[in-house]
Amino acid sequence: SAAPRASAVTMLTARCVIALPARRASRAASRRARAPSTSTSAISPGRALSASYDAADAIDPMSSYDGASCVVTDSIDADEIDRTRVGETLREQIANMGGEQLMDPRDFVSTDAQRRQCAVLFASCAALVGKGMYEFGCDGFTAMEAMMAVGTIGLAYWTSDLGTGIFHWSVDNYGSKATPLLGGVIDAFQGHHKYPWTITKRQWANNVHTTCVAPLVFTTPTLLLNDRATDLIFVGVFTSLIVLSQQFHAWSHMKKSELPPLVLKAQDMGLLVGRRDHGQHHKSPFEGHYCIVSGYWNPILDGSGFFRALEQAVFKATGTAPRCWSDDVEFIVQESAPEGWGRGVLK
Repeated sequence: SAAPRASAVTMLTARCVIALPARRASRAASRRARAPSTSTSAISPGRALSASYDAADAIDPMSSYDGASCVVTDSIDADEIDRTRVGETLREQIANMGGEQLMDPRDFVSTDAQRRQCAVLFASCAALVGKGMYEFGCDGFTAMEAMMAVGTIGLAYWTSDLGTGIFHWSVDNYGSKATPLLGGVIDAFQGHHKYPWTITKRQWANNVHTTCVAPLVFTTPTLLLNDRATDLIFVGVFTSLIVLSQQFHAWSHMKKSELPPLVLKAQDMGLLVGRRDHGQHHKSPFEGHYCIVSGYWNPILDGSGFFRALEQAVFKATGTAPRCWSDDVEFIVQESAPEGWGRGVLK
């Protein structure tokens, strides 16, 4: 009923409001205790909170962020960074991204235009692989050429996971909706952090088409200008997996009971990224576990500090801080759709 629901919202909001000052004070004390005697300090990132759809609807996801905290890495001197300015900038960026939440189930249905975008991209990838196989076999397919073809496909699969990680990191942390070519993708990824359940409701072309346009910049000239078999096969398979990673991503958000048996088996074997692995990414400030094909590269990149070093280099060169340097963001996440949402519209 309406009364119990309102009561639940009030109680959840009250708990957030009461707990936040104490939590901030506790964190501040912890930071002072950990801070070294040098001019730099490392700040632990915040974490995401979960709420039901109805409760989260009444809470501002950014209300607990003070706008003055940000992660300062050990290799950046305090004199080089205005913590308050960077914190405020990051808060404004995150709060203004992701757009309005889509609630009309019809917006999740694939359109003919979206299907055409997917068809053009995957046709170019198939043509690349086909041309590569032709170049190998035009004078007879030798055992060595067969091994080279299989090895190239394996290399494309292995590196595509790395590619999705770097791409995911870049759109999560830099740019905006106004960024040419990738603006829509960047904004969509930020919205996904707020409403992760929506990716599980999108039909296939509706979900995948957003990443189908940009790769044509690479697939088309490669198809027209390159006759080297391994290059053609690699670009075709690599690009296909990069684009399909958006569907692998959607599967990593679904319950096991919702997945096709082959997909579940592939996740269990580590061939596709699974729910547990990708779930580690959905913790504010979204600073790791970016790879979404198999997840193989996640412990390597996160454990080595690869992205932190890259962020420091970008900051020193441009003065632009990544969004994952934000801290104290008690991010309210709508993890599940309203009961019965999409019934009669989505299949």
